[in-house]
Amino acid sequence: MVSLASHSVLASCNPKDIVEQANGTYVYPVDCHVDYGRLRQNEEARKKQVEHLKESIKLKDLALDYSNKRIETWQQATYKVEDRLIKLERNNDKLKWLYFGLGIFVMGGAVWGAGQLK
Repeated sequence: MVSLASHSVLASCNPKDIVEQANGTYVYPVDCHVDYGRLRQNEEARKKQVEHLKESIKLKDLALDYSNKRIETWQQATYKVEDRLIKLERNNDKLKWLYFGLGIFVMGGAVWGAGQLK
């Protein structure tokens, strides 16, 4: 953030207005000094803002992790319930055949019993 702001300060300064002195130092225009001063004053606020943004990103990541865990738990529960339903359907089919066989056996016993009554 600070590096982006420093580029904006440099962008507001005209390089042609910067004067190089004989001893190798430079003299900058007043606008450049004022912009740089504002940048330095806002640096602490920018640091706090960056910390708040980092905290927000951490909270977002935690929320996504929690959401992903809920989805995984839901999927596992769904698969377990589906497996149980499949087993119940298979057992239900077996019970239908068992009841059919018992019905035939009882019917045969009833016919035999009726034949014995004569």
